[in-house]
Amino acid sequence: MSFRKPIVALTLLTLAACATVPNRPPRPAKSSYGCMEMVVKEKVPSNLPDKRQHCLAGGFLARYCSGGEAYMAGAGKELKDFFGGGDVEWGDWRADRAGIACARSANDDDELAKCCERSGY
Repeated sequence: MSFRKPIVALTLLTLAACATVPNRPPRPAKSSYGCMEMVVKEKVPSNLPDKRQHCLAGGFLARYCSGGEAYMAGAGKELKDFFGGGDVEWGDWRADRAGIACARSANDDDELAKCCERSGY
C-alpha cells in the first residue's frame, strides 16, 4: 500500500515523457547521450541567462531526442551540480519542465523559444 503513490507518480511521469511533439525533426544521434550532447551544443546558446538555457535545453531535448531523455538530462545536470559543487536549484528543474511542455505544442524551434519566453524563461 505504501508504494502505490510513488508508482502512480512514476507511471504518470513516464507517460508524460512519451507525449509526441509536432513536426519532430530528425534525431541528430542514435544514442541518448549523443543526442543530448549534440542538441545542447548546437541549439542552446551559452551566453543566455541560466533559467532560459534550462528551458531551451529541456524543450530542444524533448523535440529532437525525446521527453524521457529531456527529463533524464535535467535530473542528470542537477545531480552533477550536487556532486560537483555546482549550484543545485529547484528553479532549474522547473525551467527544464517548462521547456519540455513547450515542445509538446511548438511546431518549430522559434515557437519553442517564444513559448519559453512567455513562460518567464
